[in-house]
Amino acid sequence: MNVVAVIISAVVAAATSVHLPVAAAGPQAQSEIDRALFFYYAYNGDAAAQTFAQVTVRDPRLAMGYWGIALAKGPDLNTPITQERFAAGQQAIARAVALESSLSPDNRGLITAMQLRYKGSFADWQDDDTAYRHAMVSLAERSADRNVRLLTAEALIETGGLTWNSSAPLSLETQDALTLVEGVLRDDPTNPMANHLCLHLYDLAPQREAALKCAQRLDAADFPAQAEHLAHMPAHYWTETGNYTAAIASSERAYTLMQQLNTSGSDPQHTDRYVNHDIAVGYAAAMMLGNYSVARQWAQRMAAGLDTSFDALTALRFGDYAGAYAATGNQYGGPAVRGLAALQLQNTSEARAIAADLMKNGPPRRGYLPQLFLARLAEADGNDREAERWLEAAIANQRADYSGEIIPYVPAGEALGALYLRRGANAQAIDAFNATLQTYPDDPRALYGLAAAMAADGQEAQAAATRAHFEKEWKGADVTMDAAALL
Repeated sequence: MNVVAVIISAVVAAATSVHLPVAAAGPQAQSEIDRALFFYYAYNGDAAAQTFAQVTVRDPRLAMGYWGIALAKGPDLNTPITQERFAAGQQAIARAVALESSLSPDNRGLITAMQLRYKGSFADWQDDDTAYRHAMVSLAERSADRNVRLLTAEALIETGGLTWNSSAPLSLETQDALTLVEGVLRDDPTNPMANHLCLHLYDLAPQREAALKCAQRLDAADFPAQAEHLAHMPAHYWTETGNYTAAIASSERAYTLMQQLNTSGSDPQHTDRYVNHDIAVGYAAAMMLGNYSVARQWAQRMAAGLDTSFDALTALRFGDYAGAYAATGNQYGGPAVRGLAALQLQNTSEARAIAADLMKNGPPRRGYLPQLFLARLAEADGNDREAERWLEAAIANQRADYSGEIIPYVPAGEALGALYLRRGANAQAIDAFNATLQTYPDDPRALYGLAAAMAADGQEAQAAATRAHFEKEWKGADVTMDAAALL
């Protein structure tokens, strides 16, 4: 079997839950439509558009091929509409409308809704997209087709967003989207788009357990390289719930598929759009655990994509202060990371010089790494209250800048707890480490600090249980954890 046949076979296997009936399509065209829709569900709009276009080349009178191009050229949760994409979508849906006379009610409903999305000019997009969304909601109310429900859910989420209150999505649109997705999952648990949207819907939820099976299903599925984003998606859930080992595994699989796609050269737009994000999620998960070797591997991948070295920051995180200090070139975190390493190596005079340079234009209001460094320097100078203020600013910045699967490489709450621990303020240390664990569940460094603070506070049983929890999370580490490793 040649390479192309192998790829097509893999796509068909992965897309078995994706089927959009098109009555006028022959078996091959039907297969290509299903495959193209699967690519769209994997948020690979370019591959979807190309595959839908192949359908129209084979059968220029197949209206749903043109509808698919218009769908793929439109937005998804990660891809905004552009004037160029709008023009291509508008042209495609005009062809579909001219050919729709022999379609089923569902097919005709999809084309009619898509025509509304591209009715006006690019400047009219917001109003036209609202009309499309309303038409899709109406179609979903009278259709039993899962694709109609999922495309409606996506349109609703694009407007309603992913923010939650304590028990439900904040917007009515996203509440309706969740209901639609849950309905499809009941009928078709392996549906790739339903599981994909499920993970997005719970990205910012206070309780995410409902998305566990969605992550497990996508982890268990076989995907071709063009669908690497579906392989990446479980890392959202694992990172957000503190299973950093599983997040690395999902990210590793997505990275492998991305490398296959990159080697083929068949889909450079998709690679450019997603590769750095996917790697950053894997690197952040590796930075939470204790295996320096694994973290360095991800750091090298980060460097390749961003033209910035992450060697110094990675070394700092794993207690290799000499390595962090010796790192040269364009380093992520720059002087702040070097300053932190200098402090750990007792080179206080250089740390003060670095701080003076950082402060020459006023106190840094953004960037948590400079704030972590200035906090540690203030502590070294005996000014614990100033250190607290810097750490509180860093925590506030991280709270504002990071959400969902995007987590900081060094949680500032660990440093605040460590400051209190070194000061002997055990109750405050316990509170700070618990707050960190609330935001970053099962953070092993926070668990270690919490166990130490509990032991110092005389809470022996709680300390032993927390220490056992730490040991479980630290399994597989190649470095030794001690209190000095807490920034």
